[in-house]
Amino acid sequence: MKRILGLISLAIVALMIAVNTGYAQDLPLVGFLFDGRSTGDSRQTTVSLVGIRFTGECPGELSPSTRARFFSKSTPPAPELRAVVRNTTFGFSGEQRPFTDREYFNGDVSEGFVVRFGDRHEGKFLAVRPGENQFEYEIRRGKQSIETGKFSATFDSRTFEQARDARLVWRETKHCVRYEKRRCVKEEVSGYYERTCS
Repeated sequence: MKRILGLISLAIVALMIAVNTGYAQDLPLVGFLFDGRSTGDSRQTTVSLVGIRFTGECPGELSPSTRARFFSKSTPPAPELRAVVRNTTFGFSGEQRPFTDREYFNGDVSEGFVVRFGDRHEGKFLAVRPGENQFEYEIRRGKQSIETGKFSATFDSRTFEQARDARLVWRETKHCVRYEKRRCVKEEVSGYYERTCS
């Protein structure tokens, strides 16, 4: 009995150590969260942007990309906060550095955004380059700056092949066969199936 109690005590101590030194401390202080994985600050993990090359009846490509969220452990999300992240890596063209400006209101992370490869700022996407990228961030409330800093993240690309065949889509047409007082009171419906890639 004493031996069993001793083993239980040892297991509890081990669990406490695991909790105290686990995921929460393993996260960097600031960075990006990609599908549960984090990168930035002192922890450097290469993040793959995944693309798809379609084969078959409907060939094509889906550009490599991934969804991300920004976080800072020193300034958690709060009402009226926004997080602005700029890619300051050398080599981007255009007057404006790639950036994303996201709500930072609730939960543990910012509103989500899409990361993809590019050579300039473009719409709602955060453009990155293959390899290590340098970022500057600012958390602000209105025009008031709450926190600023820097971190880095490394990206590579993976492309998978996937068969994509055309599908049958019903195309419907309607034709009025009888009017009464300029209103259609009897309609004839016909249609056909069409193979399409869209």
